[in-house]
Amino acid sequence: MKTATYNGNINDFQLPELVKKTNKTSIIISIVLIIFALAMFHLVYFTDNDLVEGSEVFAGVIALGVALFMLIWQRTKYIDQETGSVVSKDRIYYSPNDLPTILMAFENDNFAVLQTVKRQQEGNVQIVFRFAENHKYIAIQVLKYEPFDFKQQTDILVYRDVNAMKLVEYLK
Repeated sequence: MKTATYNGNINDFQLPELVKKTNKTSIIISIVLIIFALAMFHLVYFTDNDLVEGSEVFAGVIALGVALFMLIWQRTKYIDQETGSVVSKDRIYYSPNDLPTILMAFENDNFAVLQTVKRQQEGNVQIVFRFAENHKYIAIQVLKYEPFDFKQQTDILVYRDVNAMKLVEYLK
């Protein structure tokens, strides 16, 4: 059974069960990688050996790229307030022909049906969900592409504990 229902698009909606926190590990690793990249560039600038330059520049560029990725996209994380588990976001695509079956699965809380529906690489119907690493929390919504955007087909449904574990199992 659902523990909560919210009206809105899951991509834009701030779920009250989740807290946004700074990922300190990501920031520390990013700073270390930036220092490493600067050291590599500094070494190349002050070294006359042409054989070493290419590999040092390459290592510096890779370290700088990873550091920027971590600073921009990995600096925050969402935490489930009840369990303290980190929450990730994922999506699965389906054909528009499967939409009635998917909607019936959510109306009847019969998630086993989702295993019978064929997934696609891309599609006009998607299930977007945020789930805790311990699988004891999931917020899920069915969206359908209508010109220029994915429109909600269901409310945002939140499941906890056993129901959340079953649903995450079917989706993974």
